[in-house]
Amino acid sequence: MEDLARFNYYDILEVSPHSAQHEVTTAYERAKSTYSGENPAIYTIFSEQEARNLLTLVEEAYSVLGNKTLRARYDEKLGQGILKQENVSFETLQAESKTQFHLQPKKTNEKISYEKSQAIEDEIKEQTVWSGEFLKKVREYKKIPLERMSEITKISAYYINALEKIDSKNLPAPVFVRGYVVQICKVLSLEEKKVCDSYMKLYKDSLGK
Repeated sequence: MEDLARFNYYDILEVSPHSAQHEVTTAYERAKSTYSGENPAIYTIFSEQEARNLLTLVEEAYSVLGNKTLRARYDEKLGQGILKQENVSFETLQAESKTQFHLQPKKTNEKISYEKSQAIEDEIKEQTVWSGEFLKKVREYKKIPLERMSEITKISAYYINALEKIDSKNLPAPVFVRGYVVQICKVLSLEEKKVCDSYMKLYKDSLGK
């Protein structure tokens, strides 16, 4: 087969990077059935060895995308254009997740220009419950479109949208979520600990923890 040193796990499973976890599992089961020896029709397209190689890739893809923590790390590398197998293999991502317990907040010197409203500034100052909806309100007040926030923080717009909705089903492990909130706070000039503590309480409540 052709050199497979570079590949995209989402392409292998034929799903979108925005797919929910259950959709990834469904795609995996479909691909596994397609390339397994139980489907003789596959041999009219691929040789037996090619089918085995494809099945190996399917298993590798799901070992990463089927794990929310590893998927989050993979998405970061994907966003940076890092697709070499040695950098995105299950073993590599798992080892990295064990040694990196929190995200290092990215530095940003982005200057935000917006028309200030004293009423909203006071509301931000007095806010005690930092929901995703309120984070979105501050972002929009400061005139930062979703895609621009993604560019500044290097966080997928998909995850920022999920953060603002506290959509726990489509967010990675809590340690990554907190790291994302920290980065957003830096851009919005918010008090990191206060906002993160409040947000993470709501997030964990959504998980039933």
